Amino acid sequence: MGGFAAHYKGDVSEITMGHETGIFLEHGEPLTWVASTTATNDFTTITFSGTGSSTSIGQNHVLKVPIGMLIGCKMTFHGSSGNFSSVYYDSFNGTIFSIVDHILDGDGKTAIKIVPAISSSITSSSSGESIFIHSTGTPTIDITNFAASSSAKASVEKSLIDQFVGLASFMKLPDTVVDLHRYHVVGMGRQMAIQQTGKVHHQGGALELPMHDAKWLYYCLGREVVDLNHCGGPTTDSGETLTTTISPGQVYVDVANLTIGSTTVAVGDYILIKDTTRIPVINHRAPYIGDPANLYWPDDSSAGITADDQLFEWAESSEVRRVIAIEALSSTQRLFVDDPFQFTHNTSDSITVRKYDATSNTPYITNGIINKPVRKLIFSGDTIPSFSLEHSIRNRDVGSYSSETGDGVNTPGGETDSQQLTRIFRGCKINEFEISSSVDAELKFRATFDALSCYTDTGRLESSNAGDRYIAHRMFQNTADTEINRRVAGIATGSEKPFMYYNGTIKAFGQTIGMVSSFELRGKTGIEVFHTIQSNPVGETFNSDNISTKQVPYGGTRNASIIREGREQFDMELDVILTDPKLFHQLRTHRQTSGTVGTNANLILLHFTKPFVGSTTDEQVQSIRIMLDDYIITEAPIPVPDDKGLLRSKIMVQPQSMKVITQDTMYHS
Repeated sequence: MGGFAAHYKGDVSEITMGHETGIFLEHGEPLTWVASTTATNDFTTITFSGTGSSTSIGQNHVLKVPIGMLIGCKMTFHGSSGNFSSVYYDSFNGTIFSIVDHILDGDGKTAIKIVPAISSSITSSSSGESIFIHSTGTPTIDITNFAASSSAKASVEKSLIDQFVGLASFMKLPDTVVDLHRYHVVGMGRQMAIQQTGKVHHQGGALELPMHDAKWLYYCLGREVVDLNHCGGPTTDSGETLTTTISPGQVYVDVANLTIGSTTVAVGDYILIKDTTRIPVINHRAPYIGDPANLYWPDDSSAGITADDQLFEWAESSEVRRVIAIEALSSTQRLFVDDPFQFTHNTSDSITVRKYDATSNTPYITNGIINKPVRKLIFSGDTIPSFSLEHSIRNRDVGSYSSETGDGVNTPGGETDSQQLTRIFRGCKINEFEISSSVDAELKFRATFDALSCYTDTGRLESSNAGDRYIAHRMFQNTADTEINRRVAGIATGSEKPFMYYNGTIKAFGQTIGMVSSFELRGKTGIEVFHTIQSNPVGETFNSDNISTKQVPYGGTRNASIIREGREQFDMELDVILTDPKLFHQLRTHRQTSGTVGTNANLILLHFTKPFVGSTTDEQVQSIRIMLDDYIITEAPIPVPDDKGLLRSKIMVQPQSMKVITQDTMYHS
C-alpha cells in the first residue's frame, strides 16, 4: 500500500507550546448550566446549555474545550446573589472544586463532574452568576472550526498550543512515573501478596536551545510589560478607553464595540492596553522613590534617560494579549484573551488593536532590521506563568485522522495507519534555568520543568468510529504554514538565527569587561509540586483491551494538584582573564554592590544583538539586554598557572535582581 512504517522516528515528532488561560463563564454569556446531585453521589454534574456564535467560547451546548481536557482542573463559582450563592468562592463558605470528569453527554452537551458535591437543592444558574475554571493546567481554548462529537472520527478538537518552542537541540518531556505500593501479608509466604498503584508524577522535563528570542525568560521570571510607544502597529493609532476595570488574573476585557478607534478587532488580533501606571520591577526591597521622570522604563527621552543602559526600579504596566474569542453582551463586547492579565488596568487606560498582516504597520524583519519592533521588559513577580506542551508522534508524516487527512487515508488499524499518539503536558512550570555563552558559541538557554498532569488523546481507543479527536499541531504543515502565521508562532522570517557571542558585550562595575571568555547565569524558581487527598467517585471507562479511554485517568486525582513557586535565586559564573586587581578587592571587601538609579555604574549588563545590513536606530535591532543588580562576589580565585600563561579566574557572583529588555517581533512571549 506504500508509505507503511513500523516504528516511530524523531523527524515526525512535533512539540509545540502555549499559554494556559482560565475560562470565565457568565450565566447566559453564552452558556447557562444546571447542577445535578443525588443522595448516592459524592459528586455534582454541571451540564451546559446555550447556542452561542462562531466566535463564542461555547456554542450549541458545547464548551469549546477538547473532551477530557478539563479533568484535574480547579474551578470556583462567583456572583453577588443567586442559586449558587452558598458556594461562591468570595463568600465565607467558598470552595475550590476539582473537575473529575469532562464528557459530551447523550444530548450532545458538555458536562463536567466536580467534587466535593454541592447541595441537591442547587439547580440552575441565574443572572449574574459565573464559573471560573482556573488558569493553571488549562490550555488556552481554540475556537476556530472547533467541533466536538460523540464520534472520534468526526471530532475536531484542539487547543491554542501553537507557539514555536525554539531552536531546541535537546528536549526531554516530563517522565510519567507511577508509585507502586507493595504489601507482604503474614502467613502467605514470601511472595508479594498485593500490589497497588499510587501517586502519578510528571517531572524531569528539560530543554536546551540556542536563544533566538527571549520568550522562555517570561516563564522563568514571571512578569512582562511592553513599551506602549514601540509595540508594532501604527505609531499614531487611535484607541478607546476601557469600559470596565481589568483585575490581575482576569482572562477577558469588555469594550464598547468591536470597532476600536478606526480598527475592527477580530479573533486572532492583539490588543494593547496602554497603561502609564508605574509598578515596581524589584521585590526584594522597597524601590527607590525620587524624581519619577527619571526612574522608570521605557525610555523617557524628554528626561534624557536611556533606561536600557541605566538602572531603573519602576516600569509602566502596558500589556498586550491575543484575542481568542468574542462574545456579544447586552451592551458591550467581551474579548477573551490568551494568557491572563497580570496588572490592574482602569477605565482611564486606553485600548488599541494590533495585527499581524501584510501592511507596513505589522512587525517584520528585513536585512536584520525590525519594522515596527516590539520592546518588552521581563522581570520577577510573585508567581511565574504555567504553560502547556503538546507532543505528537507518528510513524509517517501525515496529519490527524480523519479531520485533517480525510476518511480512509490512514485509518486506525489499517496498514497505512500512522499510529499517532498525542499528549499534552499541562500545568508546566520552570524550576531551574541557565543562560550561557562562550567564545565562538551561541547564547544558549537551558531549563528544567515539571508538570501537573498529562492529557492523552484516546480517540483511537474507541470501539467505533475511532480517530484522532485532537488535531495535533504540526509547525510547518498546519500551524506556521504562512508568513503571517510564522510571526504569530514566534518564528518570523529573519528572526530564526541565534544570538552569538561576537555580537555581545558584558559590563560590570561601571566598565566593559573585554576579557570574558565565557559566562553562565543560573536561576531557580523554587517550584514545588504537591499531591493532596482528593475524592474520585466517578467510575473509570475501559475498552475491550482493558485500557482506560479517559484522557486523564482516574479523574486526575492521582496527579499532583498544586504547583507553586518558592524562593527565587540567581548566581553567575564568569571566566575572566585578569587585567587588574579590582575583582579581588571586591571579593575581599565582601560587600553588596548595588547600581545607582539613573546610571549604569556597578550594574552587570549583558547585551546581545543580531547582525543587520545598513544603518538603523537601536530600537530596530533584534536584541536582548540582561541587567543584574545588588550582587556580591563570593569567589575570585587567582591561580598560578604551571605553563606561565595568562592568569584566568572563575568569578562567582550572586545577584538579587534580574531584568530583561528585548526587542523582537512578538507581541507577547
